[in-house]
Amino acid sequence: MATNLTLTLPQYVEQNHDTLLRGAILGAETAKRFTLQTGVKTKTALNLLNTDVEFQDGSNCGFSANGSASISQRTITAPVVKVNMSFCDKKLLNSCLQHQVRIAAGQKTLPFEQDFIASVIEQVNLKVEKLVWQGDTSKTTDKDLKWTDGVLKLLKASDGITVAGNKLEHEAITKANVRNVVDSVIETIPTEILNKATVYTGYDVFRTWRMALQAANLFHEDGAGLDKAQAYYPGTNILVKPVPGLNGTSEIVAGADANFFYGTDLQGDEEKFAFWYSMDDQEFKLAIEFAVGTQIAFPNEVVISSLGE
Repeated sequence: MATNLTLTLPQYVEQNHDTLLRGAILGAETAKRFTLQTGVKTKTALNLLNTDVEFQDGSNCGFSANGSASISQRTITAPVVKVNMSFCDKKLLNSCLQHQVRIAAGQKTLPFEQDFIASVIEQVNLKVEKLVWQGDTSKTTDKDLKWTDGVLKLLKASDGITVAGNKLEHEAITKANVRNVVDSVIETIPTEILNKATVYTGYDVFRTWRMALQAANLFHEDGAGLDKAQAYYPGTNILVKPVPGLNGTSEIVAGADANFFYGTDLQGDEEKFAFWYSMDDQEFKLAIEFAVGTQIAFPNEVVISSLGE
């Protein structure tokens, strides 16, 4: 008589597959703010429309075409990256977590499964966040940044910002100079996008800026937005938003969120989130695959301030 074997696979992932997949792909702090471009498979063109209308004298009959409309393209390069991990629960038998390990004939359940998955997603988000800003395909030995070019490299490329005045430099940021550095960025933002601009910094630069404002004792600065880890430039509606992807770079970038694109697929079979128990290896295995890339539609509507040499 054949042995009746029942294997209880992890239920958390099965029940929350789509939520977990989207959490891994769209959970990075910057990805939540940029314009989402789905259907990106390796390389996808952004078709950009530029129009210019011209008013004419309407007191006479007739039709005279004036104005212009042109279409240009920029490409989002979004390679498919993956995370493969294995986890042997037996290694916990001699640890303080042994009471959470259940091993019985025909049944295996991963201890603290939700915490494990949540920790993995958090780490994926942090690495995607850094890739979005600091990605550089020339860094072939960097296992996290080599996959695609991020915002910083795209802005500094030959087909990036071509308006020289939009590319600023600053000295090492301190409490003494940070207000002037941020002021220079604000002053350079093109007037056309001033009402929808966001200034992005690392959390380190943001902290220094906030400390400088506090030291200046500006009575009219009420700290609005700080409960959401952001702040408004005093006296304006311009948001200053720190993001982990710029930590340690000293870079400051200002532009409209709608001008920055975060590309992924979400429409094909390339992206997956799977977690299972392998009878062959007697281990739990995790596989995540997704496409990720960035692009800026109109680089000359962006301002960047970088650490000078």
